[in-house]
Amino acid sequence: MRTLRLISTAVLLTWLAAVSSIVLAQHRISSPSHEAYPYDETQQVTIEGKITELSDFKCPVTGTQGSHITVKGSGDPVQVHLAPVEFLKEYEIVLHNGDSVKVVGSKFTYEGKPALLAKTVTVGSETFTFRDPKGKPIW
Repeated sequence: MRTLRLISTAVLLTWLAAVSSIVLAQHRISSPSHEAYPYDETQQVTIEGKITELSDFKCPVTGTQGSHITVKGSGDPVQVHLAPVEFLKEYEIVLHNGDSVKVVGSKFTYEGKPALLAKTVTVGSETFTFRDPKGKPIW
């Protein structure tokens, strides 16, 4: 009887540890640090240009491994913060260097340079949405 109780306790503790790690991982993914970089509708602009760079890195905006593009239009290049890499993979969003894009997003400064939090990105006839009408991330 004592052995059965020890085995049951070990199984329960293992299960609790597994569930806790899953909950913590989901919390990290679903609670990005976008509060530090809120979408400001008063700063919403539309830019058009070509993608000159694609980059994925640990992003303080999404709080995860984020996907980014740099767009060069008529002015300075602008880094566009899209969404977590997993979001783009899940929805099979693929962008390429040289693509002509139209980006709707909120202007902010990132590392001393102009940047955008993307709401939508249009490539040709396809529009990819990253934020709802109020600017809240949809990932």
